[in-house]
Amino acid sequence: METLIADYLSERAQARSATGAMRHVYQSRAKDLEKYLETFKYLPHQRGLYVIINGETVGFDVLSLEKAYQALHPKLVKSYAMDAILEDKQKSKISSSGKTKAFIEKARRCQEKKYKSVGQGTDHRFEGKAILGSALLYRKKIIHIAFFKAAESSKTGRMSSYSRRRDFRI
Repeated sequence: METLIADYLSERAQARSATGAMRHVYQSRAKDLEKYLETFKYLPHQRGLYVIINGETVGFDVLSLEKAYQALHPKLVKSYAMDAILEDKQKSKISSSGKTKAFIEKARRCQEKKYKSVGQGTDHRFEGKAILGSALLYRKKIIHIAFFKAAESSKTGRMSSYSRRRDFRI
């Protein structure tokens, strides 16, 4: 599976690698990814981000602790940026606040399943019409929550592009 994903990303990123290593895809787009990091810098007290690509919400991530988010911020920006880079080049569209509210409302209406976490806490998985999410709760407090836009037919479960993270719902 890892090789198939790496080959797919290599093809979309126009990055060729004998091994199909995902690392090569990221390295071939390093300058583009750095531009995103320069544009979307960490802000004091920031604990999450809401991402819109070409006028459409693709997802959001929120962490409970500022320090934890600050450490994760570059990886999150790069994961979403990779998909923005690989999107078909379209003129950027501005998303309306109505679309944002609709996405959050979809997240609220998702079906929820709970599982014992590999570590401490409880792993919550969310599934709804064209939306998937996950949350880690510890002592009834959200540690990390993330929701992603999904294909209507999607039924799926190292930080990479948002679409890959969506498929694995970390």
